[in-house]
Amino acid sequence: MSRLMIVDDEAVISMQLEDRLQSMEYDVVGTASSAEESVSMARVLRPDLILMDIVMQGKLDGIDAAKKIKADMDIPIIFLTAYTDDRYIKRAMSVEPFGYIVKPFRENEIRANIEIALYKRELERKQKQAEEKIRRLFFVIEHNPYMIMIMDIKGNIEFVNNKFSQITNYAPGEIIGKNILLLQSDEESSEVFKEMKGKVLSDEEWRGELCVRKKDGTPGLKYTVALPVKDIKGDIISFVLVKEEIAKRKNREEQLLKSEKLNIMRTITAGVAHEFNNILAVVQGSAELLEGGFEDETELKNGLHDILNSSEKGAGIVRNMITFTSSDRDVSDYIFLDLKQLIIQAIDSTVPGWRNIAHTGEIKYEIDKNSMKGIPDVFCDPLELGDVFTNIINNALDAMPDGGCISFGTWSSEDTVFVSISDTGKGMSEEVKRKIFDPFFTTRRPQRTGLGMSIAYSVMERHDGRIEVESELGKATTITLCIPANKGIKQQKLSSRPARGLMVKGLNILVVDDKKEICNILDKFFSDVGHTVKTVNNGTEAIELAKREDYDLVLCDLLMIDVTGYAIKALNDLDKVPKIGMLTDCDVNLTSAEKNALTVDFIINKPLKLLELANHVNALFNDI
Repeated sequence: MSRLMIVDDEAVISMQLEDRLQSMEYDVVGTASSAEESVSMARVLRPDLILMDIVMQGKLDGIDAAKKIKADMDIPIIFLTAYTDDRYIKRAMSVEPFGYIVKPFRENEIRANIEIALYKRELERKQKQAEEKIRRLFFVIEHNPYMIMIMDIKGNIEFVNNKFSQITNYAPGEIIGKNILLLQSDEESSEVFKEMKGKVLSDEEWRGELCVRKKDGTPGLKYTVALPVKDIKGDIISFVLVKEEIAKRKNREEQLLKSEKLNIMRTITAGVAHEFNNILAVVQGSAELLEGGFEDETELKNGLHDILNSSEKGAGIVRNMITFTSSDRDVSDYIFLDLKQLIIQAIDSTVPGWRNIAHTGEIKYEIDKNSMKGIPDVFCDPLELGDVFTNIINNALDAMPDGGCISFGTWSSEDTVFVSISDTGKGMSEEVKRKIFDPFFTTRRPQRTGLGMSIAYSVMERHDGRIEVESELGKATTITLCIPANKGIKQQKLSSRPARGLMVKGLNILVVDDKKEICNILDKFFSDVGHTVKTVNNGTEAIELAKREDYDLVLCDLLMIDVTGYAIKALNDLDKVPKIGMLTDCDVNLTSAEKNALTVDFIINKPLKLLELANHVNALFNDI
């Protein structure tokens, strides 16, 4: 369904037009009553077409607004106006509208103009895509670092690139139209050329070492790949030869690989080390202050709160690294959720940071949520999408060092939910926009790891969605997330009764972990509320102990030094099978199938959150 926007300062006309368009099965996504409002609304809503009045109250008229919209967003516009003066028509022509309808208008006239405009827009889009593809293809071939030659099926040369001319000293005019046998050196058998031609004509790729003669007669050994080129009927019409000097090839590959590995390690180390050092500084400083004593419970709680917050940030960095490298789409943690809740949570989580910045620099930040419309719930991982929103908000704040406004918009189509986040910052250059989703790329070195947007891209892929970026240097940036509504999936939402602590008593619990500190924490956590706890540091002892004593619950680390946690599956063969919770810090290596194969009651990732652990235990023994 095509998405339209109406701009008219007469409310009655806007309402009548909206009713007509909806009756014609168009989706009217917004109505603006002034030229100024139409520009900001178009930037957020991105409609397929705008119906624009010309004469309106305000500093700008419809033609002025159309110029801004066309320059910034290239959205097609049809003028609806009562004015037919030459001066209006000439001004309107300057913005190349897709239609000019004089009021009062007829319904069939509106429909015809809209359909023609949408059709022309689609043709323009396809033509631009084709032209851009051809331009890029020619640029890549012409400036490729390898020698590239195209010849017809008889071996007559049709094209050579710059590299070919540099290596052989043949100018294009000297070689195009000549047969490839002209390049056959005395050291090369004509059988090699025949073999290559025969293989390519059989619709196969040929690879080998081909010795060609340069203009001065000297031979040059080249590693060559020959490929067939077909027409739309599937007939082979020409060959493409790609050549590279063998002597330099392996050395260049090794050097590039080594350099790339070192660059990646430097980038990761710089970003992660900076963030972890800041986190550890807070943890260590707070711990030292508390160790030296505290005046009251408030000071103690504040110190512990800082430690917990910093620990969560550290866990978030690790989670981001795991999210980036994970390719398995595990929907076990997915729920149906209104994305507006996640946006509000992300805004709230970043409030302290930008308020501190604003207070220190005496600058002003604004949050605009007026364009957040009602949307259907989506099937998603709240943690992953929450991190995506937080990363985008932080990037927007970075782009506005002198203050500004972040605007949020939500809307939906029949099968997709859209979220847009726009800032009034300094925008991005084309180079930055091209690299924004590259791993470890950041313009805020060393304050950032450079994983934020690449993680956002990975998360959107796992949700079968996409992420789009619109930005120019010196202008606003808009990030748009498009997520499937997944209406066919049965809804499952989180319990509205989150546990505040352990609600069950008197369990006999076995904790198995090779880290004594973790054993001590879990021992105290469960013992303090009346459970009987036994801790062991290796899998072998745990299995033997479970055979002698009955346990209601076993909490086991997935990977331990002597016996992997997988061996604990032997617990399922006991006469009395306990409930089993698996503790793991290697979620990146577990696919959905592997998780199911563990046959455990729940899996919880380290670093442990005791409240989350309590919720799992309560769910197992209280059926909540």
